[in-house]
Amino acid sequence: MTPLLALLALAVGVAAGLAVLVVDELRWEARNRLPRCTTCGEQHHRHAVHC
Repeated sequence: MTPLLALLALAVGVAAGLAVLVVDELRWEARNRLPRCTTCGEQHHRHAVHC
């Protein structure tokens, strides 16, 4: 029974580590994505000049 619990603990640890990596990747993508402008609705850099 002890080896089974050890494998379960290892699996939970690996799953938690993968969850942290996925969340970090999603946050990085969201941070580097061009924001949607509230003035014109297009995606461009902040403080862009509007015509």
